[in-house]
Amino acid sequence: FREGDTVVMLGDTFLERDGNYGHLEAALTASCAGKHVRFRNMGWSGDTPRCESRSYFGPPQEGFDRLKAQLTEIKPSVVILCYGAVDAFNAPAGLPDFLASYRRLLDMVTEVSKPSIILMAPPATGDHPALAQHLPKLEATRDAIKSLAAERHARFADTLAATLPVKKQTVNGVTFTEADYAAMTPAVITSLGLPTPAPDDTNRLAELRKAVVEKQRLFFYRWRPQNEIYLFGARKHEQGNNGVEIPMFDPLIAKQEAAIAAIAAKAKGAN
Repeated sequence: FREGDTVVMLGDTFLERDGNYGHLEAALTASCAGKHVRFRNMGWSGDTPRCESRSYFGPPQEGFDRLKAQLTEIKPSVVILCYGAVDAFNAPAGLPDFLASYRRLLDMVTEVSKPSIILMAPPATGDHPALAQHLPKLEATRDAIKSLAAERHARFADTLAATLPVKKQTVNGVTFTEADYAAMTPAVITSLGLPTPAPDDTNRLAELRKAVVEKQRLFFYRWRPQNEIYLFGARKHEQGNNGVEIPMFDPLIAKQEAAIAAIAAKAKGAN
């Protein structure tokens, strides 16, 4: 990461749920302490490169267009994408369609702000009995993403291989718990080629993580406000005047990011 980067994390459930816990983003923040790097977690549960989860009342194109507008506003200089967990269920037969939709998404991301691109493989799953034969599908999806990264001259992180040895608790054999994120984060950070925090940084990292979660809460309200149909959609004639309040989150986010930078710099100085 470079000085002043704005990094968007774009993907499915794995990234969205880290917003609740902050383990991955805190470790990413610690890895670039002092560089004033901003992170924007835009993961969306169950999403695919087609932006199916991001469409509210219309087809996937609606979600695609919404994402394009949001990225145009944010203007990221780095985009980390983690897709494939959903499409892996259709592998290998569905991989050509997955790659075609991924290429289209990457074309849009590149058009918006020409950011550096990092493609992550989907993480390893838990031990749900229904997933006993799922690893070959994940591996085929991982290999397809790796080839796509090479095709696009993008960086690739083998998150699948990194997280496979990590013992996972999960909520239901599928959904990762906070403990799972804590256990997997060092492996994910390593797969990205970044330094992991030193063991004696535990307390400082906990402080950083708490601040990151609060920032992500504010950012979530900024980019995914409740009742968006009333604020900006088909029923904005009823309550659309309240839409002016959404940008008011920006100074709150900036204030929280200043606190995050101070904590990260303190941790770096202590090392």
